[in-house]
Amino acid sequence: MRIGVIADIHGNVAALEAVLDRLQHASPDMIINLGDCASGPLWPAETVSLLRATEMLHVRGNHDRALGATSPEGLGRSDLFAWERLEAADRAWLSTLPEEQFVAGAHCFHATPGDDEAYLMERVADGRLLPDSSAAVESRLAGTQARLVLCGHSHLPRLLRLPAGVLVVNPGSVGCPAYHDDTAPAHVSESGSPHARFAIVTLSPAITVEHHAIAYDWDAAAARARQSGRDDWALALATGTAQA
Repeated sequence: MRIGVIADIHGNVAALEAVLDRLQHASPDMIINLGDCASGPLWPAETVSLLRATEMLHVRGNHDRALGATSPEGLGRSDLFAWERLEAADRAWLSTLPEEQFVAGAHCFHATPGDDEAYLMERVADGRLLPDSSAAVESRLAGTQARLVLCGHSHLPRLLRLPAGVLVVNPGSVGCPAYHDDTAPAHVSESGSPHARFAIVTLSPAITVEHHAIAYDWDAAAARARQSGRDDWALALATGTAQA
């Protein structure tokens, strides 16, 4: 069993198209999308349309949940941009995706079990996201019985084998390689390059993980962000870095 793992597309249909094309050539048995599909100043409607037309499983991210709001009042800039450009049916589809999926023995969710806004594999230190200890990750996974855990949210590709043998995989972000989060404590997440990220996990007696970073037209994505008045996103898309 080979699983294509994607996460954190954030409305970047150009990156998503490139990733799905590469996955089509890789021919995994299935694809799991770990959420945060549309929020951002790019192509939310086009992204949701492509996701709904492609056979895959999904879990709901925190931004997908936010887009289920009956009114855009109080939404952040990225959620507001997407909310205003999505049809009500697409917003409802995003917000009612399952919080978790169990696939071939893998436990799949967006951030951590029961909390779609808490980092699983990272901690904030000196304004940056850094890898957390195995003990901390284990505590956040308390009660999880799976030998494989698939998560997103931090936008950082990571692989961690816990002492009990559980393998934790974050594929990184398809469409948003860096961001600044003002939520206390304020911090940045930076992948360090503009590439679109995904993973392929092979399940056999031993689990094999392939992290992929592929090129696409990130200059066009950055230009789209600038046209939408988001120079912060343009910088992130073009460089994989964020302003603190």
